[in-house]
Amino acid sequence: MTRLREALNDIADEAPLVSLADLAIAGHRRRRRTTLALAAIAAVAVLGVTTAAVALREPPGPRGDDTATPQDVATVPDLPDGKVGPLSHAYRTPCVIDTKRRRADCSAVEWRVVTRTGTTYRVPQALVRTTRESHVPVAISRDGRLLAYYSRQAQAHVVRDLMTGTEQTSSVTVKEERIGPGSMLVVSDDGRHVVFDPREGSKEPGMLIDMRTGRTVPVQGTYETVSVKDGVAALVRYVKTDLWLMPVTGGGRPVRFDGAFIFFSELAPDGRTVAAFEFQDIKKPRLSLLDATTGRTLRKVAVRGLPKDGGVSNTSLWHSQSEVTIVYLTREFAGTYAVDVNTGQSRPLARYPAKGMYTTLPGVAGS
Repeated sequence: MTRLREALNDIADEAPLVSLADLAIAGHRRRRRTTLALAAIAAVAVLGVTTAAVALREPPGPRGDDTATPQDVATVPDLPDGKVGPLSHAYRTPCVIDTKRRRADCSAVEWRVVTRTGTTYRVPQALVRTTRESHVPVAISRDGRLLAYYSRQAQAHVVRDLMTGTEQTSSVTVKEERIGPGSMLVVSDDGRHVVFDPREGSKEPGMLIDMRTGRTVPVQGTYETVSVKDGVAALVRYVKTDLWLMPVTGGGRPVRFDGAFIFFSELAPDGRTVAAFEFQDIKKPRLSLLDATTGRTLRKVAVRGLPKDGGVSNTSLWHSQSEVTIVYLTREFAGTYAVDVNTGQSRPLARYPAKGMYTTLPGVAGS
């Protein structure tokens, strides 16, 4: 991807959100990056690039506590050795937008992590952009204890335990040039397995890496990894929507759904149900409950209690048998909501910075 296109994408991140549902879909399927870039050009033309670069405010605590004292961005320390505690989320700092020259300076962009207590750290060892200007993801385990990232120095992926400070570097070398536009990263609950997708939307295969043994299992390029837990990687192929519950050792067979779905959750506690949104329902929104073993649609439920000026951005973790988390993007913030899959009633969980295109949450594939 060219620097111009990356700059346009970052300008798009800074511009007002016109259709948040459309933006969510575009952000989820990065093969549409060109469309997003063209939308950015249109926004620049209409606004005269009046949207100045906004410093990303330090996010509130993990429960959306806006009373948490923000750190001065100029004094954000590097991630220290030893225990720092579980993470609330990670975020990529924005490019600096020169509104007069219509340029973006992305030279100082970096990854930062925020603990559940609200402390922010820089993570300079986590590569954020390749020499070819592709965005490099990080991933956080479901419990927030583990951080996975790509190290330029090691030319490999690293898993850091935030409770002990220990790190494990993969013995599998991944050349930096393999990391392309829309690259994705997923880490398992125990940190043993990392799934690397070099370029979402392409046929280039990814791989599941065993961090202990160095053994790799190929992942078909047409599939996107949703989660890795309990020894199973949940893989999704869109359009002709398939779900493949692949053992970490390989094998298994995909299940075809009747419909085109997006924003898949992890597997529910019952071991057979997943939640997703059908393309035609994404703007309503209406949640679909799907049987991962047969492909059958179990039911659909209208989601209630969400802000009116926003759109669904993802579906992720299950709180219980009856509640699943969705990520919702508004003009003011990105938030997580627990949705009762029987009634559709939602309740707020946490709020994050509004510039949520490059925010990584626990248990959600890093991209």
